[in-house]
Amino acid sequence: MHTGKGVLVLRGGRRMPVVYRFGSNWGDTREGFLDCDTSEVDAGVLLDRLTVFCDDGTSVVIAVTHSSDRYLAVIGRLGGP
Repeated sequence: MHTGKGVLVLRGGRRMPVVYRFGSNWGDTREGFLDCDTSEVDAGVLLDRLTVFCDDGTSVVIAVTHSSDRYLAVIGRLGGP
């Protein structure tokens, strides 16, 4: 499992601190959870392609598969802008 801290960049440039927990990593894919407070985030911005910049220097372009006020379930690929 890959865990650590990072920043989720939302549409429009808003940045949110996250704790990531990626449970699977097949090649360049990642699947797991982002622990973050999304209680004040419009759910519509979570439908866009988003990027997580991890503390280890990698970035993951993600899609949200499930959301709550405390976490996001995501799937994605390494790389991206």
